[in-house]
Parts: sequence; C-alpha cells; structure tokens
Amino acid sequence: VLLQVTIENAKEADRIFDILMGDEVLPRKKFIQTYAKKVKNLDI
Repeated sequence: VLLQVTIENAKEADRIFDILMGDEVLPRKKFIQTYAKKVKNLDI
C-alpha cells in the first residue's frame, strides 16, 4: 500500500523516516518494539 505524504503529515513522516533509517539504533529498536504487535502486513 502506498501512502501519499501531505503537508499536514510531512513533519511526522520525516520524524518516522529518521527513526527507521537513521544512524541511531536505540530509537529504531524502541519504535519496532512499540508497534510490532500492530503490524498487519509485513514485507520482508
């Protein structure tokens, strides 16, 4: 599923992108642990 990023959610999308793709491991690990049980579709 593709989602369109709009001006309203661009700041949040940028924050999440930085967490998931950034150099720091701890924020990524916390994000994954927090939302892992809510995942419905996972593309590995």
